[in-house]
Parts: sequence; structure tokens; C-alpha cells
Amino acid sequence: MGSFLKYLLYLIVLIAVYLLGKGIFDGQITTKSTVGQVASNVEEGAGKLVNDGVNAAENAVGNYVRAPKKDIELGEKENSETEK
Repeated sequence: MGSFLKYLLYLIVLIAVYLLGKGIFDGQITTKSTVGQVASNVEEGAGKLVNDGVNAAENAVGNYVRAPKKDIELGEKENSETEK
């Protein structure tokens, strides 16, 4: 359980660093930004990131429920007949 929490903390730090870098690149975070503004930007970005992930998962589940007999393809299938 300790290693799970360690990797969860690493993931949170990695996401925070990504959002800080994105904010700096987009111009939302400048040298005149306060710590409160930066924290607010990171919080909004994290919320949007989680919301986008939840929406993508709901869409994937909805698509599968509508067509349950259809195979889910994660990558390209190899067709042995066309290779011969």
C-alpha cells in the first residue's frame, strides 16, 4: 500500500508540473502572477483534466453498450492473408 501512495503522489506532482508548464507556455502564468493565482490555475486545469477523462470514459462505455457484440480494437490488426 505504501508504494501505491508513493506512485500516486508522483502522479499528482507530475500533473501539477505539467499544468504549471502549460500555464507558463499559454501565458496565464507570468512573473507578476501571485501564488494564489497560480494555485487557482492549477486547480482549474486539474479539474478540467479529470472532467475530460471522465467524459471520455463515459463515451467509451456508452459506445460499447450500444454495440456490445462489436470487438474493441486497440491497435491495427495483422491480417495474415494479405501478408502472404
